[in-house]
Amino acid sequence: MPVAADDAAVASADVVLVRHGETVYNTRNVLSGKPWNPVPLSDRGREQAAELGRRLAGIRWAETYVTRFPRTVETLALMLPDGRPAPTVISDLDDIDVGEFEGRPREEYRTWRRSHGIDEAPTGGESRLAVTERYGRGLAWLADNATAPALVVTHDQVVRYLENALQREDPVLGPVGPIPNATPYPYTREELAAAAAWLSAYVERGGVAA
Repeated sequence: MPVAADDAAVASADVVLVRHGETVYNTRNVLSGKPWNPVPLSDRGREQAAELGRRLAGIRWAETYVTRFPRTVETLALMLPDGRPAPTVISDLDDIDVGEFEGRPREEYRTWRRSHGIDEAPTGGESRLAVTERYGRGLAWLADNATAPALVVTHDQVVRYLENALQREDPVLGPVGPIPNATPYPYTREELAAAAAWLSAYVERGGVAA
């Protein structure tokens, strides 16, 4: 995984993306893709977020961003207990809506995916192709508008798709695996813009990697 080997790279980044801390659903291996479902961090997740906040305490963030999910808000609050700067919500980087699989075991959703294309959505949810378009839009917005240094607390899938795009791999099915909780991923504006363009082109091709 292309995570910065030292904190200097994080400190010099334009935008740092972080997956939220471990949640109680993560410990049970069940899914949550609805922002109104108040899934809290686990004890370990709270420790992860607080430790990352101490690790990055030397950075004076110009802006912070969260998604509509309480787990991102809780993570940021533990990272920056003084509450400054106040976060902006960027819903385009929300987790994927898994519809009928909300609160159900992850393996049930994986089984469903094996027999459905990336342009198909579970009942009440969204497709992987649709979420790719959304992520591309959100990353492009950050590249154009975020004031550096910016901190974004988001979700596993956002960072996975971004990392695959930077490697010019299929963003949905590429080689980058699960993203660890509370781990910083530093980017330049140019990298975010390049990844956003790759995601958008992928969607335009109907989910075909170049």
